[in-house]
Amino acid sequence: MGKLMEIRRDDRCATCSTELAAGTTAYWIQTDRIVRCVPCQTDSETSQLGTAAPEIPVGARGQRAKPAAQSPAIGDAPQRDSAGESAQREYGKRSARELAKKEQRVAEDAEWRDMIKEQRPVLGRIASALTAKPQITAESQATRAWKVGAEGERRVAEVLDGVGGIEVLRDRLVPSSRANIDHMAIGPKGVFVIDAKKYTGQVEARDVGGLFRTDERLYVNNRDRTKLVDGVLRQVEVVRLVLGPDFADVQIQGVLCFVGCEWGWIVRTKRVKGVTALWPNALPDHVSAAGANTDQITAIAARLRSELRPAA
Repeated sequence: MGKLMEIRRDDRCATCSTELAAGTTAYWIQTDRIVRCVPCQTDSETSQLGTAAPEIPVGARGQRAKPAAQSPAIGDAPQRDSAGESAQREYGKRSARELAKKEQRVAEDAEWRDMIKEQRPVLGRIASALTAKPQITAESQATRAWKVGAEGERRVAEVLDGVGGIEVLRDRLVPSSRANIDHMAIGPKGVFVIDAKKYTGQVEARDVGGLFRTDERLYVNNRDRTKLVDGVLRQVEVVRLVLGPDFADVQIQGVLCFVGCEWGWIVRTKRVKGVTALWPNALPDHVSAAGANTDQITAIAARLRSELRPAA
């Protein structure tokens, strides 16, 4: 029997190899000095009792999922969302799947070498020696991107946690989609839809349209990343539809927050197609600016919280 607790450092489930971030609720098995996520520990304990494991909805941090809550009333304490949780969970799944495939190739190669040497002692040894062995290489960039994305989301969450006078929702699903909204900050000036990105290189806003037309583009490290702006604009539209006519006067602004980027000699925010690109330390002043929606913050947050469920 393990001890259910919030682990103090990043670890990996000893059974399913799922990545468990620091602060995740999991089981610490002191006798074996290992960590197990809640689903694996539940299955283990149930199998020892000889009974079927009960079906328990489980969140990305290994916690039992709470039953669907009623829409919170105005003035209720806001739920605390977990930044980057869905991205971290996706990384864990992809990482485990990728490692399993590599290990399978290594095992199949070893089996082939043993077979060919047994069937053809001379030629088999030659063929084995001339054939390169598969290696368990580093994770692919596509898999690592999910881990990096989760790190960027957590960094933005740390900054927003210290801002007073606002409400923050994190990692919320876009209805009828697998996409998610990283952060929504509701402040006096309205709703800020924030997409966190952890990139390197300089951030630039360029107009490449020429003399008679405007074509605003966002470049990061000299690569056209305007599709990130378009993605935020789609999220802004989702929030607009959710708020509906009841909050038609509420301003909704798109924000791209780049973690780890450079901003040139003159450090200032960039604006492309109405979306603001900035760095984490610029967020507090941006989302807490004075506006006309101070009295509506709680009501707006309640509407968004009830209509956009947590991705994890």
